[in-house]
Amino acid sequence: MHSRRVLSGLILALALATPAAARPVAPEAPLMITDEADSLYALGGQLYSDGRYREAIPLFQRVVVLDGRNANAYALLGGSYLQMGDYGAAIDAFERALQLDEGIKLAYLGLVASNYLTDRIEAARGWVQRMVPILENHERDRYLANLSEQFPLLELPGS
Repeated sequence: MHSRRVLSGLILALALATPAAARPVAPEAPLMITDEADSLYALGGQLYSDGRYREAIPLFQRVVVLDGRNANAYALLGGSYLQMGDYGAAIDAFERALQLDEGIKLAYLGLVASNYLTDRIEAARGWVQRMVPILENHERDRYLANLSEQFPLLELPGS
């Protein structure tokens, strides 16, 4: 199987190539909780970017407790779990992210990777198929080429 370092590069490069949409703040959320969630999210994001996934996990866990509608926090929590090899927890977090926002590319990529790395090739292929419609035309070929290279058993068209 592929190393986490290669996987990390693929997921970060693809997901960060297109900025995530700004998340809405729930109007009923008290300002203090929102401020704490935003601060923890920012710190967790920095740790994630630095490859410090184990340290990022509790921060993202706290963010989703404070702001259960933060789809990006669920996606980064899933990415952190994925990098630590906890594929079941990663899948749960990525699926929750997509329940909240179907446009989070990191969640799709994470579901492809998590399923592939646990030998669920058909499930991984299904997540690729679900991701393709949300990709911009200029992204589609690059994403599919990178996925084909990193996960050859997917046997994607054009690979």
